[in-house]
Amino acid sequence: MVGSLLADGSLSADGSLFAEGSSLADGASLESKKVVTLWSYYDHPPFVTSAADKKGLSYDFVEMLNLFSENQTFQYRLEVVPRKRLDSYLEQGKKGAVLWVSPLFFADPEQEKYRWTGALLKDEQSFISNSKTPFIFDGPESLMQPGFVLGGLRGHIYHGIQEEIDAGKIIRSDVSYVKQNIGMLLKNRVDCFLIPYTTMKYFEKEMKLSNKIYYSPNPLNTYRRHIMVRHNSQVFHALDNVVKQLEQDDYWAALLDQYGLSLSTVNTDY
Repeated sequence: MVGSLLADGSLSADGSLFAEGSSLADGASLESKKVVTLWSYYDHPPFVTSAADKKGLSYDFVEMLNLFSENQTFQYRLEVVPRKRLDSYLEQGKKGAVLWVSPLFFADPEQEKYRWTGALLKDEQSFISNSKTPFIFDGPESLMQPGFVLGGLRGHIYHGIQEEIDAGKIIRSDVSYVKQNIGMLLKNRVDCFLIPYTTMKYFEKEMKLSNKIYYSPNPLNTYRRHIMVRHNSQVFHALDNVVKQLEQDDYWAALLDQYGLSLSTVNTDY
């Protein structure tokens, strides 16, 4: 019985294909490939939906790279790590690449410190409210209504309104996990909450929330998610070439659809 293909390109224990010197279907030897580590510090949907089962968009993307990339030189391996550990890796000069990040997240707005591929996804910090009481963000003042409570994620800094939060002008109630704020909203414990658009679209599809929630047309901020490359030119160009083709990739579109996303959330212009 043939085993299932894993994100690192090997098969499960009941299959015959393994990373140690076995052959790929196209005849290329895995042992001749150079392993490139792809890091991600996102351990929540859509990027990771089950860590135990290695499911989520991060795993699907790495599998796609290993199966269909035109470059046969590299074998990509996903490693989900906390942000602090990733920062330590970068300080140590370890070679690899980081999935789903923005230059703004690494104090590199001019893209001079690291190499950056084109964008994998467009994203935003969305304000989500109950469809029965829709909220439209119109600057920090719109969150300062009497009795108004904003849902947030514990430890997260919300640039653009953090000063007002710290001053007590905006009342914020935090949870430990992003999904918990959906319950807080539906139980009327918060008036709206902040969440990445890509994450909310996954939960909207999974929990059938389309008629129950409202997205403010004005997000807190918008950004693009790239691959940050801390490796040689060969690795950078291999990854960047894949990213440049995503808008025309039907398989990528099918993968995104699993998580409630679409090609409209892909922009490879920069």
